[in-house]
Amino acid sequence: MVITYPDYQNSILNVSNSILKHYQVDVVYDTLEELDVILNKNYKHIFLVLLDGFGVNLLFKYLDADARLRRDFKKEITSVFPPTTVAATNAVLSGLPPYASGYIGWTQYFKNEDSNTIIFYNQDFYDSDKLLSENMAEKYLYYESIYEKIRKASPSVETFEIFPAFRPEGFASFEEQVDRMIAISKQSNRTFAYTYWLEPDATEHMKGVYVSETKAVVQNLNHSYERLVSSLEKDSLVILIADHGLVDVEEIDIIADVELMDCLVRKPSIEPRACNFFVREEKKEEFRSLFFRKYSDKFLLFSKEQLYGEQLLGTGVKHPLLDDFLGDFLAISVSKYLFNMLGEPGFKGHHAGLTKDEMLVPLIIHEVN
Repeated sequence: MVITYPDYQNSILNVSNSILKHYQVDVVYDTLEELDVILNKNYKHIFLVLLDGFGVNLLFKYLDADARLRRDFKKEITSVFPPTTVAATNAVLSGLPPYASGYIGWTQYFKNEDSNTIIFYNQDFYDSDKLLSENMAEKYLYYESIYEKIRKASPSVETFEIFPAFRPEGFASFEEQVDRMIAISKQSNRTFAYTYWLEPDATEHMKGVYVSETKAVVQNLNHSYERLVSSLEKDSLVILIADHGLVDVEEIDIIADVELMDCLVRKPSIEPRACNFFVREEKKEEFRSLFFRKYSDKFLLFSKEQLYGEQLLGTGVKHPLLDDFLGDFLAISVSKYLFNMLGEPGFKGHHAGLTKDEMLVPLIIHEVN
């Protein structure tokens, strides 16, 4: 597999900063020049659509050259690191990289609560009976969203977020979300809408990347997108991206590795393909030696200092809890393997590693003139 690093001058983070800059928000991160040129046409209605798990690999594997999504494809951009929904969608919604937002993965260790917390569910990863007194993300990871920034800088712009049914007033299908966007385009005032849909990621996790079920999902998404861009009112702009891609995976039961687990202060966290290890001080050399002997052909092992030095998580003002979230080492997959942290059969497809198919996502743009 081809190792691919995030490019924070050509990423989903830069898409958000281009949009923020367009609405007169002061930005500290780079924008995308190609997108800035289009945004300067000052469209009345701007729609940012994020399809979870829609990597560039799927675009070219499952869609013909005349498919609308292929025809509107502008270029490859990267996700952030880790290329995973928690880190990437919050980078888009905050305009900040994981280094500054503090959102780095599915499960993050909160020292004050002594909990490996699933960020989106606000429950302990290893102990579902453990009660958390507050919402960890709201308490420790609050940021000013792009909606709030846009409304402050451009009060005449009405903002919308269009989510699946897991949110209050969410939508049961992408088709319903398309209907909502079409309705918004009929408004007379200026609007900005962010739409998040959970496919093809959900199918890839359960069925795999290169299977007929995922192909069908991608082709249906293309049909819905075709209807969207052909039905929007004039003076509308659609920008479609993804948070990450996925790869087909095989699992390693890391909890069953007693030698390695004996080196740890606590169980692993963050992501199965970006696995976080808090190591006992007196066991660090032993851990490193064991890891390289067993897994160096499948994972890169980064120390916290290396992660910061290579700016994998981005740059800027470091989130005050980032040092707490990150352990001594992060094992990043560059192969088909992931670390199963629960010891139970899990996924057919996954993400958060440093391979090309996980990191590269499309920038798709359609102008309705």
